[in-house]
Amino acid sequence: MSVTLPDPGRLHAALQACHPAGLPEWLTAASPRCGTSAPPLRLDADQAEELADLAALVLWECQQAEGDTDPFTTTFAAACEQALTFLHPVRS
Repeated sequence: MSVTLPDPGRLHAALQACHPAGLPEWLTAASPRCGTSAPPLRLDADQAEELADLAALVLWECQQAEGDTDPFTTTFAAACEQALTFLHPVRS
């Protein structure tokens, strides 16, 4: 099973900001240096599961920062929620 994540740019930015040295090589290679212009990302089931785990971790970190004045916290949380909603059927 595979899935295409249609707009991974904001998610990539969130993951890169929170885990700059810890992203999987396949994700770093699939996204341009400026992740906001990333094309749709085609994922196999293992990649989708790994990406969902990373997105869930970043979402949790954003939720822990509730009340933070950093404008990226809200943007990153929304990107993670969107990705998790999209990736959920693959994980089932």
